[in-house]
Amino acid sequence: MNNVQSQIAQTLECLKRDSNYRVLVPQKHKGFQITRFTNPTNKNPQWLLNLASNDYLGLASDESFNAMFLDSTLFKENLYFSSSSSRLLSGNFEIYAQLESHLSHTFGKQALIFNSGFHANLGALGALNSLKNVLFIADKSIHASHIDGLKSFQTTHLKRFSHNDMQRLEQFLRDNAPKYEAIFILSEGLFSMEGDFAPIRTLVTLKQQFDNVYLYLDEAHSIGSFGKDGLGVCADFGLLDSIDFLVLTFGKALASMGACVLCNEIFYEYFVNFSRALIYSTALPPLNIARSLFSFLELANLNNQRANLARLSEDFKALLIKNLDLEVLGDYNIISLILGDNAKAVHFAKKLEQRGYFAPAIKSPTIPKNRACLRFSLSANLPFETLESLVPILKKIDYEYLSKNK
Repeated sequence: MNNVQSQIAQTLECLKRDSNYRVLVPQKHKGFQITRFTNPTNKNPQWLLNLASNDYLGLASDESFNAMFLDSTLFKENLYFSSSSSRLLSGNFEIYAQLESHLSHTFGKQALIFNSGFHANLGALGALNSLKNVLFIADKSIHASHIDGLKSFQTTHLKRFSHNDMQRLEQFLRDNAPKYEAIFILSEGLFSMEGDFAPIRTLVTLKQQFDNVYLYLDEAHSIGSFGKDGLGVCADFGLLDSIDFLVLTFGKALASMGACVLCNEIFYEYFVNFSRALIYSTALPPLNIARSLFSFLELANLNNQRANLARLSEDFKALLIKNLDLEVLGDYNIISLILGDNAKAVHFAKKLEQRGYFAPAIKSPTIPKNRACLRFSLSANLPFETLESLVPILKKIDYEYLSKNK
C-alpha cells in the first residue's frame, strides 16, 4: 500500500471509530416500505417502514398517479431516455421550454432548469461567486450544495449566522452593505435537517432596507408539499415578488428529477453563459422533464394529500414530545429526534431496523457535532397507526440505552 492509500485507509478507520462511516446498500421499494440487502446471502430480507424518503406526497409510489402519467400525451410525446447532449448543444428538447414557460408564468420569474438541486446551487452560486466585490451571508444550516457552489472560487467572501438568527444577520448587513457591490443572503424555505421554516417575512424586510442586497431561497423541501396548490412557502406568504432567486427541486414531493432556479432576466442570461453545472452537463432525459411538468400541472389537485401530511406531522411530533425526554425539532414534514453523539444515533437506527423501521442516523458533518439525530421524513400516505406504534419502541430503546450507559 503506497503513502496515499495508507493515508486514505487511516482516514476511513477514523470514520469507523467515530461511527461516521458510510456504505451503499442495495435496496428494493414497495409503496412506503423498503428492504435492504445488507447480507448478500439473505434472499428474503425484512421489509421496513421507510421513514427516510422525501416522497412527501406519496406520488412516487402512487400507482394511479403514475398510471395517469403513462397515459398522458406528455409521456407519449417525450419518450426519450437520454438527451445525449448538453442543453447548449443538441439536448434542449422542446419539453424544456414548455416546463420553463409554465414555471415562469406560475412564479413570475424566468425559470432555468438544472439536473438536480445540487447542480442548481452549484451552478447558480458558482456563477454569482465569480462576480467582483460580492459578499454571501448564509444561514449555518444551509445545504452542502450551497457551500460547494461558493467553494468553486478561491476569492469567496462568506459570513455565516447561527440558524435563523435574524439579529446577527441584520448586524452583518449593516456592517457590510456599504463595502460590497452586492450581498446575497442564503437561506431555505423549509430546512432539511431541523425541519423548521425560515422567517421569510423578516428576511424580506431586512433585504428591502438595502439597495444592494439579494435574497436567495431554496425551497427544495417545501415545493409541492406546502402551501396553497403546493407552490411552497414564499408563494403561500405572497412574497414571490420579493425573492430574487428561488430554487425548486423536482425529486422530492414532485416525484421526478431535476431542479430550477427562478430569477430575473439578466441573471437568467448570466447563468446560461457562466453556470458550469449547466454548460458542461448532459441534459436530463426529456422523459424526466415531461414527468416534472405533469407533476406541476397536477399540484392543485393534491390539497388532500397536503392536508394529510400536515395532520400527520403535527400529531406525530406531539406524540414524540409527550412520550420522550428528548429534543424534538420540525414544523412540518421533517421531524428530527436529537440524540447527541454519532454512536447513540447509530444505535437507535440499528435497533429500529430490527423492529421494522428504517430511519438512518444523521451525523456530523451533515449536521453540527453532538447534534446527531434520527430524521423522520414523513409522507402523506403513511398510516398514522404505524407512527403511533413507533413511539413506545423509541421510548424503550432510549430507556435501555440510558440504563446501559449510566
